[in-house]
Amino acid sequence: MVIAHLLGFALIFIACTFDFMPLVLMPEKIQYVLDIPLLIIVILPTIYEAISVHGWKSYGNSWKALLGNVKNIDKSQLEPTRLCLRDLGNLSLIWGILGTFVGAILMLREMESVLRQGSLFPAVAISLITLFYGIIFYMLCLVSKSRIERQLVE
Repeated sequence: MVIAHLLGFALIFIACTFDFMPLVLMPEKIQYVLDIPLLIIVILPTIYEAISVHGWKSYGNSWKALLGNVKNIDKSQLEPTRLCLRDLGNLSLIWGILGTFVGAILMLREMESVLRQGSLFPAVAISLITLFYGIIFYMLCLVSKSRIERQLVE
């Protein structure tokens, strides 16, 4: 499972850094989608809310599932772990959307200076990165939740 996640991230990296006109890979373009403060805006509140609702045990088991180790989760903990993964995914998506709204609001409040500086498109891109992070984390949680649901059926 970890290999599948790494392969997925490698494909995202290639898609983000590939220049389609000359068909060249440009790794320096990764800076456009890698923004640690915006990643923290999405991930930290998501983790805090999941721990406060589900507790440390289910949260820890959800990371086991995210890293591909579903077999080592106790049978009695599968359902709480599934619920925690569901909430982690949904919360990350919600925080990504909220980050996009906050970025758009801040950009629109300063629209005059943004237009004067000619930086409208980079500002829009920055406001969308939180949504990108929320969707990526949602997809990871969705895959792990599906694996746990399959384990529950067996």
